[in-house]
Amino acid sequence: MATSSSANKVARLASKSGGGANANKQANWIFPVAIGAILMLGIGIVVFARGENGGGNDASTKPRAQLSESQASDHWHASYAINICGKEQAPLADGATDVLGIHTHQDGLVHIHPFSLRASGKNATLKRFFDQTGITVTDTGIKLQDGKVYKEGETTCGGKPAELVVAHWKSALDAATTKPDQIFTKAFGSIRFTENYAAYTVAFVAKGTTDIPAPSTAAQVETLGACDGKNPPAACSGVTGNTVPGGSGGATTLPGTGG
Repeated sequence: MATSSSANKVARLASKSGGGANANKQANWIFPVAIGAILMLGIGIVVFARGENGGGNDASTKPRAQLSESQASDHWHASYAINICGKEQAPLADGATDVLGIHTHQDGLVHIHPFSLRASGKNATLKRFFDQTGITVTDTGIKLQDGKVYKEGETTCGGKPAELVVAHWKSALDAATTKPDQIFTKAFGSIRFTENYAAYTVAFVAKGTTDIPAPSTAAQVETLGACDGKNPPAACSGVTGNTVPGGSGGATTLPGTGG
């Protein structure tokens, strides 16, 4: 009986000893796997944060953002107009404080000098401008600052079915005498600002219309851009009475804001 009891004790000890070895083996491979998982999670968080802040953007892609005083950046201007059934509307007023660097001074220009990667390079889009000025633009219609809505299938131009389009000229200086380089019929918010001194007309027109008028500020984009919203603008000597031509209400006085 003693021999049998001793044998049982030895077996139990051996079993415990084996269990301890297995536990150690488990601990040996669980630790590095856990560390690897933590590292992968950290990398994922960093990638996500970069995507949120920069949209996968490259700081060297124009228009470049001013991220520091010493870093090269861009300060562009584009002429724009909103045209409803052949009538150019008054220039948009700017909205709340601009934190991205795409805004207007109610001068018929889009001022494009990004403060963030979220508004530079491929992220410098008309959507940023629409959001900043508080207008709503979809594939089928537009809601202006005064609350008026123009919608395909409901609003007509001269009794004809109408549609929303955006005309783009690469050179605003030539826009009054040339056809648009491109006319967009959808995804308007995704249209990028791709050059300095360009021109854009957001037009609600009779369906099929290709004769889209250029913004009335197009020919003065350089002069107005040099003013940069200042009033009285020393750089605006070429603009009679410090006003912007065009708009449904005639000339519009430049506001006294800078930047």
